[in-house]
Amino acid sequence: MRISLERLLFRDHPLRKFLHLATRLGVEGVEFSEYELARQVEAGAYTHQELGRDVRQHGLEISGIYWSAPFHVAGERDRILGEARRLANEYRGMECFNVVIGPPRRMYGASEEERVKILTETAKTLESVGRVFRDHGIRASLHNHYDTTIETGDELEFVMKNVESELLGFCPDTAHLVLADMDPLEIIGKYLDRTTYVHLKDVKAPSKIGMRDDRWFMRTTELGRGVVDFPAVLRLLKDAGRVEWLVVEQDYSELAPEESAVASIGYLRRSIGQL
Repeated sequence: MRISLERLLFRDHPLRKFLHLATRLGVEGVEFSEYELARQVEAGAYTHQELGRDVRQHGLEISGIYWSAPFHVAGERDRILGEARRLANEYRGMECFNVVIGPPRRMYGASEEERVKILTETAKTLESVGRVFRDHGIRASLHNHYDTTIETGDELEFVMKNVESELLGFCPDTAHLVLADMDPLEIIGKYLDRTTYVHLKDVKAPSKIGMRDDRWFMRTTELGRGVVDFPAVLRLLKDAGRVEWLVVEQDYSELAPEESAVASIGYLRRSIGQL
């Protein structure tokens, strides 16, 4: 299991500064979001291929790229598949072999019938998307996410049951599982045979039980300082022997980004060493 650093907490740092930091921290990989990469391309700052070369020159790999789209909208399917084909070519050229599928924002007030339709159309699109990436040698993995169309256990199960495992893996996010009132050990164990890529994120306990949290990101914290039982999660993942990347990710910190990353990566290395 190799360690990667996600860029979110460092989004205000220039890309090269982030890569220098990742190298100093001794991680093997870095993760980006396609949203940011597209903005970099539009601004003329980087192309996908230039970023890939820069990452390799720093002795790193791109562990994966996070990509989201309105997968639930049937009328968008052809456009999304065209984008998937373009991205698959770009990612292959960057030597990036994992794409993390991020669900779109949650639609509050939807009826049960509408919710089932959202999930049905999502599954149809992701099956085709997964096939596109698979044919380019890239593994697509679905990321559970609070405040999105795939937040709860039954929503996750619906999509996973309706897309072949060879086309769609599972990228569990430990904090988002907790935020959605799920047990990370139970859910990761359920989809362990589809899990090769993991987002490790800790989260503080809620101040009010049973209420939605619009500012959930403020509860994310350094690994080992929240409520996630990482030693148990890591034992489960190690015993499975399938996971390639452990990605350290955090949405918000009261610490400086580098200080936060040092704390989380140090905790993760100690925890792995004790397995």
